[in-house]
Amino acid sequence: MQDNDQRQNLKKDTWIIIVALICVLIFVFTNFGESQGRYYDCRDAHWHPDIPVEVKKECDRIMYEEWKRQQEEKYKSKTIIST
Repeated sequence: MQDNDQRQNLKKDTWIIIVALICVLIFVFTNFGESQGRYYDCRDAHWHPDIPVEVKKECDRIMYEEWKRQQEEKYKSKTIIST
């Protein structure tokens, strides 16, 4: 007797098709990767040609605020308060 059972092959193929369809539906109906933002390294923003001008300006502002905060901390650490 030949091993020619078409029903088991059909069942295997059906499961593969169902799993593939579910995977495709998940990718289509979810925002896979859409909500990701772009991250820029502000240390390279002033010289890198691929970084937009708006990002460069924002990086300058952030770097200035950080420098200002560090200067205030440095000043406070050198100040002696006596009571």
